[in-house]
Amino acid sequence: MTQETNPDEYLVQHYLAIDELKSDFRNRNLFNLVAGLVTGNEVVDIGCGVGSFANQLKEKGKNVLGIEPSEGMRNLAAEINPKVNIVSGMAEDVGKLVKNQVDTITMLDVLEHVENDTLQVKRIYSVLNEKGEFVFVVPAHPLLYGQRDKNMGHYRRYTKKMLKNILIHNNFRIKYMRHWNALGFFPYFVSEKIFNKPLESRLRKSDVDGAFSRFARNAFHLWFSRIENNFDFGFGLSIICVAQKI
Repeated sequence: MTQETNPDEYLVQHYLAIDELKSDFRNRNLFNLVAGLVTGNEVVDIGCGVGSFANQLKEKGKNVLGIEPSEGMRNLAAEINPKVNIVSGMAEDVGKLVKNQVDTITMLDVLEHVENDTLQVKRIYSVLNEKGEFVFVVPAHPLLYGQRDKNMGHYRRYTKKMLKNILIHNNFRIKYMRHWNALGFFPYFVSEKIFNKPLESRLRKSDVDGAFSRFARNAFHLWFSRIENNFDFGFGLSIICVAQKI
């Protein structure tokens, strides 16, 4: 990606290529895991993208509102997940867009896009019900920060300690925190830190087909569904967290 390319355009092109969860073994399994952590009925999904996670929650009987700043992503969502209610807005606008307090706020791979993440956590606290929950996923390990993060508009990657400090100092109790996607850690490290190139997972893209691709996708799906989603290796490309308002 050239320096002139807008992160929004990059993300739209990225999700155009992986619009089918059946081929995207990463998001398919991540969404399954995180959806099982959402206990509230009234949910706001900040930075909902093309609405696939919000749609999964909706199919589980949740009342979901999606917030998405990108017009391109909202247009894709209207095609891919037309039943999801999505409004235009930044993550920072949540206090203006959510008039009544809700049970759960979700942010999947979004908090790292917000320049002032501490202030964003305060905003989330203000729109949650008593004992409401903040369920989110962020990229892990600051040492991995590289070209792909820059392309996608990330300000940072996180450690568990960084998240604990932000959450505890803003009146949240951590109920659940773990690393996820240990499988991708070493390929990501080699690509970003040794070859200085963003790691591209072509197998996640719906236009990549063939016997080997199908076999590899099935193998990765089995790994994530049977292993990653059930065991925390203590490292991985992402951190998943559930924090409760106190």
